[in-house]
This record gives sequence, C-alpha cells and structure tokens, in this order.
Amino acid sequence: MEKEAARFAGIYIHIPFCLRKCKYCDFVSYPAPADSPLLRQYVDWLAAEWRLWQEQGDFRHCASLYLGGGTPSLLPAEEIARLLEILPPAEEITLEANPETVDERKLALWRQAGINRLSLGAQSFHQRLLQAMGRGHDGEQTRQAVAAARQAGFDNIGLDLIYGLPGQTLADWKQDVARALALQPQHLSLYGLTLAPETPWGRQAAAGRLTPAAEEEAAAMLAFAMEALESAGLHQYEIANFARPGRASRHNQVYWRREDYLGLGAAACSCAGNRRFANHRRLEDYRQALEQGRLPIAEEESLSPRQVLGEAMFLGLRLRQGVDQQAFAQRYGVRPDQLYGPALKKLIQNGLLEEDGPWLRLTRRGLFLANQVFVEFV
Repeated sequence: MEKEAARFAGIYIHIPFCLRKCKYCDFVSYPAPADSPLLRQYVDWLAAEWRLWQEQGDFRHCASLYLGGGTPSLLPAEEIARLLEILPPAEEITLEANPETVDERKLALWRQAGINRLSLGAQSFHQRLLQAMGRGHDGEQTRQAVAAARQAGFDNIGLDLIYGLPGQTLADWKQDVARALALQPQHLSLYGLTLAPETPWGRQAAAGRLTPAAEEEAAAMLAFAMEALESAGLHQYEIANFARPGRASRHNQVYWRREDYLGLGAAACSCAGNRRFANHRRLEDYRQALEQGRLPIAEEESLSPRQVLGEAMFLGLRLRQGVDQQAFAQRYGVRPDQLYGPALKKLIQNGLLEEDGPWLRLTRRGLFLANQVFVEFV
C-alpha cells in the first residue's frame, strides 16, 4: 500500500481467544486457558504486524483503538500494556471484556496503560439464558465488574445485551434492560440474535431443534428497549447502539461514517478508500506470513465507485441522524437523490425514510425494517 496509511481513523486489534466458544458466536476465536503461552506469543505477532505497517506510513495519531475479540481481557494485563506502548495514541481506547475475566489488578493496569473505555459482554442477567448461550459468567459477576471498573477510575463503561434468544420472553427482556440500566452505563449495545449456519445454535435451528424468538416478539423487545433507554437518558445514535450525551463510541462511528480503518490480528478486516482486505483467519497462516516478513493479508477486493457509494448510503443510514446529502455530495461528488432518486421516493412513500432539510434518515418504522431499506443500495 502507498505511504498514505496514516489516513486510518481507527485501528481494530482482534484478539481471537476465548475460554470457551459461545453457541451463537461466529467470530473467529480459539479456545485458550488464561495461562496459555500462546497469548503472549500472539502479542509478539501483533507487534511484528504493526512494524510492517509502520513501513507503509507515518502513524502518529488516530481517533480510536479498539481491542475486540474473542476475549481481549483474557490477555495478561502486562501484554495489553506492551501492545499499547507500540501503537499510536488515540482519543478513545476501548477494551472488550467478559465479566468473569475482570479483576481489580487487571482494571488498574488497563487504566495505567491508557484504556479509557470498557465494553462488557453482559448479554443477559438471567442465569438460564447465560447457561444456554454458553457464557461463563452470571449476572452478579457483571455487577461486580462494573463496580470494580468504576473503583479503578473507568467513567466510560458500555454493556452488551442480546434479545431474541431461544426461550427468552418479553418479561425476561424487560428485566434485563432494567438491570442493565440500574448499573448506569454510559453506553448500551442491543443485538438481535442472528443464527449463523456454522455455529452450534445455527446447526440446531437448521435441524429444527432450536427455536429463536419470533420476529414480532424480537421487534417488541427492541421497541420496549428504545423507549426505556431514551427515558433513562441513553440516546439511540445507531440502530443497535445507545449512549449518554458525548459517550457515543468513536470507533463505531468510524465504521458507520465509512472512514478508513486498519485491522490488526488474525481475521481482522480493514478498509481504505475503495480497498477492503482481510487477514488470514488461521493462526498458523497468520504467523507464517509474519515470519516471512510480509503482511498477513489473505484476501482483498477493490470496490467500484458505485459500490463505495452504496456502502456509504446504507452505513450512514444506520446512524439515527442519517445521511447529510450535502456532505455526501462534497465527499463523493454526487447527491444521493441524483443517484437513487426513484428508490428514495419509494422508501419515503412507504414510510421507511424521511427527509429533514438535507438529511435522509430512517423513520421509526424504518428502524424495524432496515434491511428492506439497505437492499436498495447494495
């Protein structure tokens, strides 16, 4: 890549290790005990990959660093600190953590290393649902993790919850939302369950042995949460994400605004202009590429101008503020209504999109039928 790599607004670091694999998860991750030497070796590989990228451009600063997974909090805290020492400074540095891997010592070291945002995978506070998912924590561990994080100085804490789970009722969900709000997080991500075919739950569903919540019930869960979170001061800034004022995830917005981002680690993906590329998924392939002194990129594609514009539209419409047609024209040289006039007219007539001055955004009805909107731009 030409020496313009410093354009990346965000850097994502994939940590592909978990104590166990959840039954719904289709992210690339591998089982590893907390004392596995592989965890430290992996940081060596990340450092080697980063050195190769530094040869491509001058990385002095970026808006966000995001350590995701997998379970990044499984890494020894000293290794996370070592990794952050070599990466560029960032305004927002997020670490994803599972509650059972959090303790006071780790939290203190994370803060010292510069992590200023914590994202906890709560998923639910009901033990039967957590066990069914294959999670390794309970609701009390989530509450303890939040309290310990605050004690360590974290003032930007997010929680993830999942709705539409098999056996989950609307009453269950209302309790989960209430219990999450009681912890006063700065951010909440609400993910509707999706069943990827290669996951245990996906295979069970295909065989007729597992039944997720009906679409109508899942929609009722989201509708309830939207009202409850708004009343509690968490504003919906993206379809699945809610935050208190000034606490929207900068890294999330890198994606939805289609800014350039770099992915480090096995299976990590990157976007630079019209170029998308992804690293090797298998650890052995990732390691071998680095040992041979080359970037571990396994696949890449160049998008056509039309594909870039389509992506910018459906990603931007995920944000509640929507797409500013004037800013879109300044960036891409053409207004959305010039490109997609008939489609936009139809979506507006069907009550899925609305115009507000230069802004195009999803209506409330459109939030629940977003895929019907997005397909118009693919």
